[in-house]
Amino acid sequence: TFMALTMVGIMAGCAKTETEEVKETKKLSFGAMGSIDIVPIVIAEEKGYFEEEGLDLDFQLFTASKDRDAALQAGALDGLIADEIAISIYQNSGIDMKITGATNGAWTLVVGKDSGIENLEDLKGKKMAISENTMIDYLSDYIAEQNGVDASEIEKVAIPAMPARLEALRNKQVDAAILPAPFNDTAIADGGKGLADIDNADIMISAIGFLQEEIDNNEEAIKAFFAGYNKAVEYMKNTDIKEYEDIIIETVGYSEDTKGNIILPELNLNYLPDAEKVQAVFDWSKNNGIIDKDLKAEDIIIDKFVK
Repeated sequence: TFMALTMVGIMAGCAKTETEEVKETKKLSFGAMGSIDIVPIVIAEEKGYFEEEGLDLDFQLFTASKDRDAALQAGALDGLIADEIAISIYQNSGIDMKITGATNGAWTLVVGKDSGIENLEDLKGKKMAISENTMIDYLSDYIAEQNGVDASEIEKVAIPAMPARLEALRNKQVDAAILPAPFNDTAIADGGKGLADIDNADIMISAIGFLQEEIDNNEEAIKAFFAGYNKAVEYMKNTDIKEYEDIIIETVGYSEDTKGNIILPELNLNYLPDAEKVQAVFDWSKNNGIIDKDLKAEDIIIDKFVK
């Protein structure tokens, strides 16, 4: 009887250990700027989707890309949302950040109400507010070239902070600016005109990235992240926006008077950017002296976290 009870105790102890291992929480730190891209992540946190996947996510929100990048360099982030110019800069500086997904951000080229600009050709000789050596810089060239305008004929004015860029447009210090939501909506409400819309159907603007070290050593945590992210996307696609509109307003920075009029970009489960489009961004970064390495998109894009 004693031996039998002893064996039962040992087996129970083994079972407990196995259960504890199954329930062991996975951990990740993730950083992003406040934009429409992050809404699925915020909703996944609110709804407990990451917790359901056994993930303890340290989600850090930044108001400036330089602060996000400083956190990454300090080892405080395992992954992030960043534009592909930033990804190229990380790779160039020896930070092995890989593209594991794409987000659904959207941008608008807005011109001032008194700018006299009616079409893209009218941008010649006009001032456009940009953030230098970023995706905004790339997009200004891309829009020009796609519409038969020599990019060198547009005067770029470097204004890094998005709110300051909007104010410069309002105050007629610049004639045009490329703005994300909600700044584009605010500029148009002020009398500006949306001249061109840009989203990931046209060009890959921003990506979800994780460090190669995390991909190698913490793969299950990253899988849990995307499982929670996808649950949030499914929820948003199948739920009236009124149910989570307050989250969007608080997260992205919309004003309360936009309630009932917010239009989201197309929502997709995690997917990968087109390698050819990513390569075009990397090549632009190299040609403009932002990086000196020859990067190959196919080496930077990882496909193990998409369905």
